[in-house]
Amino acid sequence: MDRVRGRGDMGLLTKATRFFKKYQAPSAGAPEEETEPLVRLNQVLSIPQRFATGPVMGKFLNAFKEKRILANKCPQCGRLQLPPREICAECRVRATEWVEVGPEGVIATPDITYYASPDPLTGETRETPYISAHFLLKGCKDHETLWHELKMTDFDKVKRGAKVRPVWSEKRVGAITDIKYFEIIE
Repeated sequence: MDRVRGRGDMGLLTKATRFFKKYQAPSAGAPEEETEPLVRLNQVLSIPQRFATGPVMGKFLNAFKEKRILANKCPQCGRLQLPPREICAECRVRATEWVEVGPEGVIATPDITYYASPDPLTGETRETPYISAHFLLKGCKDHETLWHELKMTDFDKVKRGAKVRPVWSEKRVGAITDIKYFEIIE
């Protein structure tokens, strides 16, 4: 066996290649066997699933049936959580008090998307551009925002601080889609 001397990792790496031969498959040089062409099936699989929302998110979503938006409040720091979470993200204590917020508010952070991407709820490609945003609803402050879609309007109106309100679905079932989108109030 040959010995190799090299300084450092790169020195060894450059000299170690002489120990390795080019890989040849065991059947190299043998006549090729005739194989059947591969059959390709193009099919989208659909797996029906159901998930439990849990008590906190369940209460939040069920309020949508009555066109209400709920946040929960930390008993220690008073911070509202929207969407609600069982434990306060700041204090790490159980947030059990519920507060109705909104429904009107302002755009905190708009996001205009110009590239085609799949809708996470349907899997279908969205038409572009589309707008989503963080909405700071009445009763909330700082970063207590709700992320949702904004109705396509004149792009000049889409800016931080623009007043908005939710547009509710006619048939509400207790899902995030019960709010079709938010629209800018003139």
